[in-house]
Amino acid sequence: MAQQKRVLVLVPAAGLGRRMGGQVRKPYLQLQGLPVLVRTLRLFQCHPLVDEILVLVAADQVAHCRRDIVEAYGLTKVRTVLAGGAERQESVHLGLEALTAADEDIVVIHDGVRPLFAAEQLETLLAVARRDGACLLGVPVTDTIKEVADGRSVATPPRARLWAAQTPQLFRYGRILAAHRQAAQRGYQATDDAALLEWLGQPVTLVAGAAGNLKLTRPEDLALADFLLRSADHSAQAAGEEEIEVTPFRIGQGYDVHRLVPGRPLVLGGLTIPHEVGLLGHSDADVLLHALCDALLGAIGAGDLGRHFPDTDPAYKGIASSELLRQVLQLVARRGYRVGNIDATIVAQRPRLAGYIPQMVAQLAACCAIMPEQVNIKATTTETLGFEGRQEGISAQAVVLLISHNGTPSS
Repeated sequence: MAQQKRVLVLVPAAGLGRRMGGQVRKPYLQLQGLPVLVRTLRLFQCHPLVDEILVLVAADQVAHCRRDIVEAYGLTKVRTVLAGGAERQESVHLGLEALTAADEDIVVIHDGVRPLFAAEQLETLLAVARRDGACLLGVPVTDTIKEVADGRSVATPPRARLWAAQTPQLFRYGRILAAHRQAAQRGYQATDDAALLEWLGQPVTLVAGAAGNLKLTRPEDLALADFLLRSADHSAQAAGEEEIEVTPFRIGQGYDVHRLVPGRPLVLGGLTIPHEVGLLGHSDADVLLHALCDALLGAIGAGDLGRHFPDTDPAYKGIASSELLRQVLQLVARRGYRVGNIDATIVAQRPRLAGYIPQMVAQLAACCAIMPEQVNIKATTTETLGFEGRQEGISAQAVVLLISHNGTPSS
C-alpha cells in the first residue's frame, strides 16, 4: 500500500512591513486580542490533515516567536522556527531546504499575515495539489488594470484574464524545491512561489479563493480584518440560525463514554496514546473531545454532538474529533461567544495519562484560541470500580465557560 503523503506547512513571516508603519512588526500586531501570526498558525494547528508547521521570521525575532507565540499559545505542530532571508523568496527557499520531506509530500506555503484564510478550503486544495502537483488560490480582479511607465498609462491588459494571487499555494515538495534552487542559481526573482514554476514552463492550477483572504499590508487592512471577524462572529441571523439571548456568560457541561476494544487506536484529547486497546466509535471516538463538544453545544443551547454529527451519516465515519471540535467552535463564534476556560476530567483505570496531559492542554488551547492556563484537564481512576475500573471503557466530563464577544474583557 502506498504511503500517505505528508502535509507540511511553511509560513514566511520575516518581512519588515514598512507599509504598515508603527513600531510593531505585522505578524505581532493584535487582531481582536490575538497576535496576527497566532491566528494564522491556528488555521493549520487545528486542521487534522496538517502534519507539521515551519515558521520563518526575522533573525532578531526567532527567540521571541518560539517563546511568546509558539510556546505561549500551545502551537504544538510548529516544529521549527527559523530566521528568514531579506526577501520572501529567500525565506521560502531557506524553509524548503530545512524541511525533512519526500518529493511527493505536499508543502503548503502561506503568508504569515493572512489570518482570514477559510481553512475548510484546505482539503480541496490538497486534493488538487496531489492530482496536479501545484495549485494556488486566487480571485478575479474587479478593477481595470493599467500598465504604467514614467507616470503614464501605456497599456490595459484584458481584465477577463487577470486574477489576484493569494496564499496558500501548494506544491509537491520535490517540484517546488527544484524551482527555488534553479531560481537561486540563475538569479531569478518572483513575487510568489507559483511564478517560479510558471517561469520554468510548468502549469499551476488556480482555485477560486475569497476576497476576505486579506494579506495585511497597510493599516486599513487591519481595520478591515477586524470588521470581517466581527461580522463572522455575528452572522447567525444571516445564516438562518435560531436566535439565542446573548448574555455576558454561558456555562455548558458535557459527558461522554466509549467502549474499549482491540484493534482500535486510543485517541484522547487529540493525541494517539500507545495502548493495547482503543475506543470504539463512528469517529475516532475521542471521548474527551466529545465531552468538550457537548459542553460547548450545551452552553449555546444547540443540542448535542449526535444532533450535528449523527453516527448514521457515513460522512463522519472515522473523522478526527478535532475536526468536529473545529466545526463546533465555529458555531459558538457565530452565536457571538468565545471560550473563557475549560475544566475536564478523564476517567480511566489504564493507561496512566499524567504524562500526556500537558500535550492535551496545549492542543485544546490552540484549537479554542485561548491560553494553556485557561485549560485544565484531570485524569483519575475509579479504584477498579465500575466499567472504567474494569477497563471496559473510558468516560470524560467537561465544563466550559463562554464569554460574549460584545465588549466583555478577556479572563
